Amino acid sequence: MTARFSIVTTCKGRLHNLKRTLPRFLAQENAEVIVVDYDCPDGTAEYVAANHPRARLVRVADQPLFNLGHARNLGAAQAVGEYLVFLDADVVIADTFLTELDGALGTAAFAVFAPTAGNSLRGSCVIRRREFLAIGGYDELMRGYGGEDLDIYMRLRMIGAPRAMLDPGAVVEMIEQDDAEKARFRGPDLKKQFLQGQLYVAVKEMVMSVERLAVLEPALRQQIYDEVRRNLDPLYAGVGDFALEVRLPDKYKRGFLQEWEFSRAVVVRARRRKPAADGGDASPT
Repeated sequence: MTARFSIVTTCKGRLHNLKRTLPRFLAQENAEVIVVDYDCPDGTAEYVAANHPRARLVRVADQPLFNLGHARNLGAAQAVGEYLVFLDADVVIADTFLTELDGALGTAAFAVFAPTAGNSLRGSCVIRRREFLAIGGYDELMRGYGGEDLDIYMRLRMIGAPRAMLDPGAVVEMIEQDDAEKARFRGPDLKKQFLQGQLYVAVKEMVMSVERLAVLEPALRQQIYDEVRRNLDPLYAGVGDFALEVRLPDKYKRGFLQEWEFSRAVVVRARRRKPAADGGDASPT
């Protein structure tokens, strides 16, 4: 019998947390559990294979920095459930988590935790496989602390996917990480990483809205990402504003106006309104 839910969790230096959370994942009914060892220095795959053989393993090597989108896509590719349940290794769920989730979903294509859950649970979510595949999964260009969760929620909204809200009460505990732990495998300056990611998402959203696209071509996404990176430093330092223009092809045959050239473009701007109190190096909460 195929499981209705596939719980996908990733681990990069958090085996000490996974030892607490994985048994809860495996105790859920009507679910398979997939653990992605993303070049974890703690020997996650070996531990899981020896102590929890029911969990399915995905092993990734030679990835010194953590790319959550890549890791989740690898786990999702091995999943068989109708719904993909993405839970971080530091989320301790209740025994009734999936029972409550099943009741909350209804006809929704994805579900996120209510805003009252706080920032730490923002990235944990549920996405129906059909919609996950339709939008191309997580955007793997968004490395580091870029907000890949906000990006995938935006793209699900773009295709009109109905959303449900999850009750934070279904989580027993969120094992919090300090800023140093968050940056350990993502690199320094989390706020700057997050700014880069959100500029990229803002440009993507504008292009997708104008072009009415569910998925952007990889070459265009790479172009946008590279342009954001190129313009990031002066913006972050407060010595220049950000303005990125993406020219769009003319989609229409103009018939009687063949000698005329039409062009379209979207422009996204950003600026620092005031200096950060800590000099700009603070990480997002």
